[in-house]
Amino acid sequence: MEMIEENSNRTSDKIIIDMEFTTSIREITRRKKAFLTLLTSLFIGLVLTSKIFHYPISGSKYLLIIGIFIIIGILTFQFLSSISKVRLFINEEKIERINGKSVDKFLFSNIKIIKIKRRTNGVIREIYILFSDKRSLFLTAFEDDFEDIKDILLDKTNKKISIKEAREPISFDHPIFYPALGLLIGFISILSFRATLNASSYQASFITIICSIYAASVGTYFIFNRPISSRYKDKSAVIDYITGSIFICAGIILILAELII
Repeated sequence: MEMIEENSNRTSDKIIIDMEFTTSIREITRRKKAFLTLLTSLFIGLVLTSKIFHYPISGSKYLLIIGIFIIIGILTFQFLSSISKVRLFINEEKIERINGKSVDKFLFSNIKIIKIKRRTNGVIREIYILFSDKRSLFLTAFEDDFEDIKDILLDKTNKKISIKEAREPISFDHPIFYPALGLLIGFISILSFRATLNASSYQASFITIICSIYAASVGTYFIFNRPISSRYKDKSAVIDYITGSIFICAGIILILAELII
């Protein structure tokens, strides 16, 4: 963080003229490690559950799963790397969000709603800002400077704007959370496949159709609503398109498999 100060303001008796904030490399690294932990525990969960419930998984299926994990891992790491390059420039009138050649400017006077999400320990995880011109700004991975950013926002905006704070119900950063989540997902996945195989022909067909419709719906949502790029700007829209395409293809494959079989 770099800043030039002069005179006084509400929080530090000085008016903040120019400030620059960069994302926390420590937080980006933590998220990468957490994601790897999730994938690893998920794979272990699949293997252990398949052994416990005598649901054999062939070598080709293991290779397919590993291949899918690698693709998801590459996309996720690229996404996190793009976040690590984000910078914020704040002066008396506006916030500038810079990511590579992309520059977005937001006026303090247009702020309508500020939403602050805190971890269970009170540390800010993210800040979401909605503007009167229907634009939005999502701030994440600024853990080292979030409190300063929050104070600036509260100082520079209209005191009548809506400010909402929420605290996460559980600690998503706890060392046990991601290993436990991965094992649980692996457990549920194997049991679901096993239940489908043991179901009657009609029940199996019904489950397949529901899953295919769900996958196609999720894919369509990602492509048209772009939930990731709506937060992180169009530079990451490709992730929405790829994710959406994967879900839609999965839905189509399920339907074709049902028709053929």
